[in-house]
Formats: sequence, C-alpha cells, structure tokens
Amino acid sequence: MSPWSTRKAIAAEVFGIVVLLAGFLPVVIFALGMLVPSAEASAMLGLFPDIPWLDARKVRWAPHAGVAFALAGLIVMLLGAAIVRRQRPVFDAARARRLDAQRRVRQYEPANRIEPTLN
Repeated sequence: MSPWSTRKAIAAEVFGIVVLLAGFLPVVIFALGMLVPSAEASAMLGLFPDIPWLDARKVRWAPHAGVAFALAGLIVMLLGAAIVRRQRPVFDAARARRLDAQRRVRQYEPANRIEPTLN
C-alpha cells in the first residue's frame, strides 16, 4: 500500500462526504418546509424552482416541486455514501499494515538482543 493510494483514498472519501452533504441540503430544506407552519413553509418551499412539466393542470396529482428535488437529493446522498464505502478496504489495508509494523517492532526490538556478527 503506497502513500499515494492512501492519499487518493482520502481525497475520494472527502469527495464522497461533500457529495453526501450536497444531497442532504435539498432534503433538509424540503423536510423543514413541511414541518413549519404554512406561512413559513411557503417561503421555504419557494426556494425550489418550479418545474414546468409538473403543473397541476396537466397532472392529476401534482406534488410540490420540492419533492422532486428532495428525491434527487436522496439519490445524490446514496451516491456519496457509496463513494465513501468503496474506500473502506484501502483504509483497512493501511491499518493492518501499520499494526503489523508495530507488532514487528515489539517482536524484534528487545533491549537485550544481540545481533549476529561475523567476528
């Protein structure tokens, strides 16, 4: 396990966390908009742009446009979680290598050890 692959895994994990948080934002805005009273909810849900094909006159049951953005946010969150989860084997291998090195140091470093010489 080279330091370069560990750095790449750290960068990919940070990217996955950023993607997860980016997907979390529309979900939180929509959830808060549904929980607050109607006067504040209309102001919060007004943050989402209107979707022209999702018009109440064309579709029999037309949810608020925030539902589409919240569902897209959930998909983005799942994508970010998958990116983070794919980095776990790299970190497990690096931790196993570090623990093995610490074990070898304890095993081969006694103070009374005499190194073999050719004299």
